[in-house]
Amino acid sequence: MFRINLYIIFLVANMFFNHTVAQNRSEKLDRFLEKKMAKANIVGLQAAFISNGKLKWVGSFGKSDYKKHKSVNDSTLFMIASCSKPVTAFGLMKLYDEGRIDLDDDINDHLPFEIVNPNYPSQPITFRMLLAHTSSFHDDTPLLVSLYTFENGGDSPISLEDFIKGYFLPQGKYYDPKKNFSDVKPGTDRDYSNAGYALIGYLIQQISGKNFNTYMQEEIFRPLGMRNSYWFLKNIPHDNISLPHEFVEGKSKDSMYKGLKPYGFPDYPDGQLRTNVSDYAQIIELMVNKGKVDGKVFLSKKTTDEFLTVQFPEVSEWQAIAWNYNEFDNWLYYLLMPRLPSHTGVDPGVATVTSFNRKTGNGVIIFANTLTHNFKGHKALYVDMVKRLLKEAKKQQEINTSKKAFVQTFSSN
Repeated sequence: MFRINLYIIFLVANMFFNHTVAQNRSEKLDRFLEKKMAKANIVGLQAAFISNGKLKWVGSFGKSDYKKHKSVNDSTLFMIASCSKPVTAFGLMKLYDEGRIDLDDDINDHLPFEIVNPNYPSQPITFRMLLAHTSSFHDDTPLLVSLYTFENGGDSPISLEDFIKGYFLPQGKYYDPKKNFSDVKPGTDRDYSNAGYALIGYLIQQISGKNFNTYMQEEIFRPLGMRNSYWFLKNIPHDNISLPHEFVEGKSKDSMYKGLKPYGFPDYPDGQLRTNVSDYAQIIELMVNKGKVDGKVFLSKKTTDEFLTVQFPEVSEWQAIAWNYNEFDNWLYYLLMPRLPSHTGVDPGVATVTSFNRKTGNGVIIFANTLTHNFKGHKALYVDMVKRLLKEAKKQQEINTSKKAFVQTFSSN
């Protein structure tokens, strides 16, 4: 009886101590992130870390609308730019997991019309090439930017299908054989392609028989509990949406940030997802837990292994499916940081980053509503914040391990 009472007293004291320590750690982390936000001139930010395969901490800071003084909260939706690409790839990999495609299939076997690189018309282009940016499809960036709805805001009036036909077919409105296609053979060079990921979205439509947006909602978001993730502004049932902001050099404090209208573009599967860090954490959890969600298999381990495997090592030694082990493309960065599967997102008024370690089960997610504009800002966001959050995830893991060891030791005695 004495032993049981002693155990209870110790357990309560330990819980109180751990709660106090955790609260102090959280407050220090908050202050650290707020300091780095100020250095980077970021208006609003959400951050999270995953520890041992589970979302353990979420923080929300700053303003979602600088002019109206609206605060970011844990439910605020952020546009995440190219951090959308792993999610789009996830949709295709689900079809692969179900045996509906092979990664080395010619994409034309699944399209109602033929898409080829006009420089290599007889060379098949595969899903694997699209997913790993070796398809030889090239971005005509000025054209793509011209299709953003900056002036009026809102979703693009151009459908995904119309964009795909316009960009890839010879008779298309946006077709340019020199600007839209590389002059190297498909599968032999890495050329990061937004248009290629838009095509992945269209292929998902053709294979699944559902609109891309509908497919992602029904087959990915709802089963994973991602109830706050949307491709289109028109589908968001509330106004808790962060505006993109631009920093205006030399302006007074009241006018140093310009809020942009929430915008869209027709190639939306490559970067238009609006979500929050809690929802996005479901994708990271699934990656580090080898395809399992709450202990249940959502994707096979084989598929998640393939997801994180470098696809064309002789072409790009770091490029897996969507994720890249050299995302920051800077040797100095990797002197300071571990080389992990990562993705970043950049668009006007948007800066995002996610990185994770499958071996430890730890990861970080950061969504900002302001594009960093100098070295100090880049370092604050992509090095300092990411490094600190990974450190906090590791600390949390060590605390959990110590707790488990204590309980096991006490129980055995």
